[in-house]
Amino acid sequence: MAIVWLLPAVLAALALGVQMLVGSQSFGGGYLMVWATSVLVLISPAFSWFGLVLVSPLVAILLDRGWFGWLPALALGVAAGGAVGWLLNSALAVSFGAILLMGLRAALGRLYPAAFRPD
Repeated sequence: MAIVWLLPAVLAALALGVQMLVGSQSFGGGYLMVWATSVLVLISPAFSWFGLVLVSPLVAILLDRGWFGWLPALALGVAAGGAVGWLLNSALAVSFGAILLMGLRAALGRLYPAAFRPD
């Protein structure tokens, strides 16, 4: 889970560093959107931990039953993002929840492929 939680922030910090060296935030337009997205992803661990704590037991149950495929991961991410978004009054949490759970599914599939093989 630490990969899904902290890796985006590390990559966003690197992207922000490159953008600051180039000075892209002063270019305006699309460059400003890239900078704003990098800042959002950089601070995402401050909020995403709550969603990961919320879904951890559900992910464990789904993995135990063999139901943690791509579609259930997406559905759980949207549901958890919706719940966190409702608590924080932010619609942006839905998309972050979906991306976070899809990333978790990808990381688990890469690190523990045996967990997704049928018995």
